[in-house]
Formats: sequence, C-alpha cells, structure tokens
Amino acid sequence: MEGQGFNTLAAVSADGYLSFWHPTSGKCISSIKDPANCDLYCVDYRKDGNLLAVGNKNCLINLYDETTKKVVSTLQTLGTLSIGHSNRVFSARFTEDQNVIVSGGWDSTVIFWDVRESKSIGWLHGPHLCADAIDIKGDVLLTGSYSNRESLQLWSISERKLIETIPWISPATTEEEFAFLYTASFDKTYKYIAAGGAGINEYKIFANSPGHQLLAKIQLPKIVTSSNFANTKSMFALGSGDGLLRVFSYEDKKKLPH
Repeated sequence: MEGQGFNTLAAVSADGYLSFWHPTSGKCISSIKDPANCDLYCVDYRKDGNLLAVGNKNCLINLYDETTKKVVSTLQTLGTLSIGHSNRVFSARFTEDQNVIVSGGWDSTVIFWDVRESKSIGWLHGPHLCADAIDIKGDVLLTGSYSNRESLQLWSISERKLIETIPWISPATTEEEFAFLYTASFDKTYKYIAAGGAGINEYKIFANSPGHQLLAKIQLPKIVTSSNFANTKSMFALGSGDGLLRVFSYEDKKKLPH
C-alpha cells in the first residue's frame, strides 16, 4: 500500500520494508526494514507530510518521522489506559484533524487514536478489514469489509456510530451480494463512492447522494485488491490479483465507464 507526501511516495510490503520513492523518476530513494522484521500492510502520510502511520502484522501502528525515517511513537494496547488492536492492522488513515488516526483490521474493530498522546480515544465494532479499505471525508468514515453482508458502510467519526449501509446489489433482488471488499474510497470531489473486492471480482462506483445510485460496474478477471482516484484529473486506477494496474478515465457521473 502507498501514501503520498509532498515530494515522496511511500510504500510498504509484506517483507517488512517501508520504501520511499521519487514519483517523477520512479527511483527508490531509501528503504527501511521494520524494527521487529514484521509484515507491513498499510501506510498513510499526515497532511503536513511530516509523519507517516504504518500498520503491521503485530497489531501495531508505528509512526515514522519523515525527515529522520525513524519510529517516533507506537500506537498499541496499553492495558486499561488504551484499547488497541488484537489482530493484524490493514488500514490506517489520518483524519482531517491531523492529530487523529483511524485504523482497522482483522479484529473487526475500528480504533480512533490521538497521535499527541499515543493512545486510543474511541472505537466502533463491525468492519472486518482485510486490506486498505478506509477513507475519510470530514466527519464521515467509509469502510469496506471482507464480507458478503453489510460490506460497504458510512460512519460518523464524531458520534462513533453507523450512518448507513450501502447495498452492494439492489435491495429488490434476492441474489447473494458477493462483495468481500478489499478497497473502498471516495473520489476527490466527494461525488462518488467506489469499492471492489473478491466476490466476483467487481469494482463498483455509486453516487454519494441519497439512494446511492449504482453508476458503473467493472468486472476484472481476478480480484480487485486496491484502487484510488487521481487528485486533479477525472481518472482512477485499479490494482488486481492478476498483477496488472489498470487506469480508467471518466467525464462525469453519467459517463462513468462500464
């Protein structure tokens, strides 16, 4: 998984390396081995570009200083003082409040952390995350669960409660949903909600408006493992289990690709 700083792209891998890349040249600037030689699953830059959050196999989130490339803090269970994850952390994201991180993973619990105090400040139970399937816009948290029921959901960050579940298929049908999501995100304009997974290898784009109309559906030959919308262009990219990265463009919500 990757995170974007001001002039650097950060990526993590299951072999325990956090790598920094120059986006224009495509060259690796440096690589750091996890202190505990642990599998790494997700990374996100804070908005100011000075701090990175890295989730791993050991139920931890390590915070790295971007300048020194060293761990400056670890978010974890601290007895009764701070509830932490009890299984692998597959997603960690800074909120628009740069002092708060939201994380989730195999323990079906989303945890809210205060970076300044290195402890949890709240949690909610439900989303079973098996990849980097969290996104945030304002007070709204989007989660994509590896499940065939209630897989795509919107939550209130301030109230720590469910806002609504977006049906993967039309509620009028009796078919199985087959979502099993690995990725979920908003587009940069907050007009769309998109997600994909391993059910029948689908990626779907919904309107981010009441009723959440299905606008596009893309079928891939293998599972949809990751996705992201471009910051300034009407484009998005999909990663897949066949080892390919596919890039799509669109004009508006009436002309999204099918």
